[in-house]
Amino acid sequence: MTRVICVSAGQLQVKKADTPINRRHQYLNYGLLSLATVLQRHGFDPVVLHGHFEHPQSLLLEAENLGLDESLPILISLPSFYAVEWADLFMRQAKALHPSLRFIVGGRWVVGDNPERLKSLLPLADRVIAGLAEWQIVELLGGTRNSAGLLLGTPAPQRSLLDYRLLHQRELYQPSIEVSRGCGMGCSFCQERSERLQPLKPARQVVEELAATLLRDNLIEMTPYFEASMFVPTRGWVAEFTGALSEAELELRWRSEGRVDNIRPELMAELAATGLTVLDLGLESASLQQLQRMQKSKKPQGYLNRASRLLEACAASGIKVKVNLLLFAGETDDSVAETLNWLDARKDLFYGVSVGPVIAYGWPQESESYLNELSQFGASLSHSPCFGVNHLNLSPQMSHTRALAVSREISQRYMNAERYYQLKSFSYFARDYRYQDFLEDVANTSVPLSFDTSRLTLPARDGRHSPELTV
Repeated sequence: MTRVICVSAGQLQVKKADTPINRRHQYLNYGLLSLATVLQRHGFDPVVLHGHFEHPQSLLLEAENLGLDESLPILISLPSFYAVEWADLFMRQAKALHPSLRFIVGGRWVVGDNPERLKSLLPLADRVIAGLAEWQIVELLGGTRNSAGLLLGTPAPQRSLLDYRLLHQRELYQPSIEVSRGCGMGCSFCQERSERLQPLKPARQVVEELAATLLRDNLIEMTPYFEASMFVPTRGWVAEFTGALSEAELELRWRSEGRVDNIRPELMAELAATGLTVLDLGLESASLQQLQRMQKSKKPQGYLNRASRLLEACAASGIKVKVNLLLFAGETDDSVAETLNWLDARKDLFYGVSVGPVIAYGWPQESESYLNELSQFGASLSHSPCFGVNHLNLSPQMSHTRALAVSREISQRYMNAERYYQLKSFSYFARDYRYQDFLEDVANTSVPLSFDTSRLTLPARDGRHSPELTV
């Protein structure tokens, strides 16, 4: 078989505060793993590498050690605009050492529907693919090429089983199982606001993927993330999932993301019985005005009432809820206080909070229209840390710098160091990153952190008994 190097581009800068802890995050590019799986089934020998926060030169050396084949192009996936600069540097360094190398670049949220724009930023890219590429990736590696070196992709069918054996150092990654795509709910800040929601993947197929993916070893327990921009299980799906798990004699703990207005409180006990342990809940705000500005709900009070019922149902079922908050355009001290008052009254019903200010992503002609939309609420451009990313002053009262400080204060208000580690190790930290390692990183960090460390105590030095989420 012929070796194909598949690279998930890393970042030269950290999205949030540049701390040793934030550099520990390992976000799995399951879209790229899907492409590698297709290639493997057609006789290729792919391997998936992640750049994360490594220097491009280090990843290039790893690719060479794994059998870089100059006769085939390197596949480069851009998870976000933060990855563009890294990808450009990687291609330049690789081309300097291997002049005959070719590169195929994709990443639908960065490319959009106009590949030529990205080609201007990444001149060494031989092809730039828009959209989803499962349906054409084999042909792309077969040597066909159009005159401009650009191909436009179209939506692919639901992905099949991902082959985690193709993932370099797969044992270190918490796996992701894609259960649906799309959302289409129209929230103004969301990249999938116009992407139609697709049905959930059949529950038996999900169980088959889990059985083929999960490892039982001496590292931190594998706790998969059910990837869905909007997880909307039906009673029938939950029943099928329960039955399939029983037949497979499979026990696990898993995590997913849900919206207040689309996940049913009455299903939480049944989901908990299947192993749902952590739910990321996209509350975004408890300010009636801010919810309307986000286009999150036309009936914000009813939305918040439903959120309360969902939190109560999760707490009663032992599901740990991480509430996601978004400081939005027009935010003021009063709107923040409204959200905090609502959360304070329910602080025993959720496990942690993640919060940050809204960011305007996209190409200039696209982000400009969004910025104009937000300006009616008092928002203005603060600065752009990199191409395609715009940080905002949310209002005359809430500058970008102050919004970051307020975000950090809210996180510290509701989350201590132990809970932060537990939530991150459940999905995002490498499986060999123990609690003792985390505490050492905390001790070596001089910048303010997004969790409370005032009552932090050090565990035994061997770090083998890390705190775990329990149901």
